Formats: sequence, structure tokens, C-alpha cells
Amino acid sequence: MTEGSTLLQLNVNINGGGLCVNPEFRIDFEKSDDLPNGPYLAHEMRYPGGDCTSDIWI
Repeated sequence: MTEGSTLLQLNVNINGGGLCVNPEFRIDFEKSDDLPNGPYLAHEMRYPGGDCTSDIWI
């Protein structure tokens, strides 16, 4: 990957079922003024307290 990766958040409807992308949450890991050494690839997410997801995304 030469452009970096993107991290999205999926919202889960626990009452009616289904998933939808949260349009307010998007992190782009391409090279930018904020990430001058990029592009980067998202590897894993960590929750507060040090726990991590069970899935690793490449």
C-alpha cells in the first residue's frame, strides 16, 4: 500500500440489527502535515485500560 490506510467506526444497531458507518469518525493515515513520516498502515486498536481487539487488520 502506497497511500496508507483508513480507520472507520461501525455503529451496531442492537435493537433492530444492522451496521452503519459513523460519518463523523474517519482517520486517514496517508502522509500529511499531521503525519509527515507517513503513510502508515493501521495495525490494531487498543481500548482504554490496555485491552485490544481480537482482530488484526492489515
